[in-house]
Amino acid sequence: MLSLFRMWPVTQHEEAAPAALPSPSTGGAGLSDHARADPVSPAAAAVGGIVGLLLVAVIGGALYFLNPSFSAGTATGTSTQLGAPPAAAAALDPNSDAGMGQQIIATKPCVGCHTIPGVAGANGTVGPNLAGVAGRSTIAGGAVPNNGPADLKAWVENAPGVKPGTAMPNEGLTDDEATKVAAYLETLK
Repeated sequence: MLSLFRMWPVTQHEEAAPAALPSPSTGGAGLSDHARADPVSPAAAAVGGIVGLLLVAVIGGALYFLNPSFSAGTATGTSTQLGAPPAAAAALDPNSDAGMGQQIIATKPCVGCHTIPGVAGANGTVGPNLAGVAGRSTIAGGAVPNNGPADLKAWVENAPGVKPGTAMPNEGLTDDEATKVAAYLETLK
């Protein structure tokens, strides 16, 4: 007899003691047809699998459509979490502290982790978007106060010293470089 869900013939055997059952080989590595010993028939397993998939799809769809974040358009984050979209940076005097800070940032690994408006190639997504960083009352996930250039300078000069355990590494900026980088970041309000 040929089963609907099996593509190989199944032979009927007389009932015998389990040790006396023949085990015809149906495939390599000594595999045998043990379908009679399975607690669930292949047809029931297939139906159960299909029902399970349909259940997952229905529940997943319901959770998706009932989640208010998707209908509000905030499922990928809010503007507070993502930072403001990069704005065109104001033209800076290249000889000013802010202008030199902008140039210093472009040569440091900052650009690999942060999106920094006005700095070419600074489109990283590992760290926060620095658009508007000077206008934030806290930085480092809310753990560090940001009351002006001195706080930004301390952070960029030695972030692990300000917030132990931070993912932001100490990039070894000199005091002068940190002053200039902070001056640039202060322009990002």
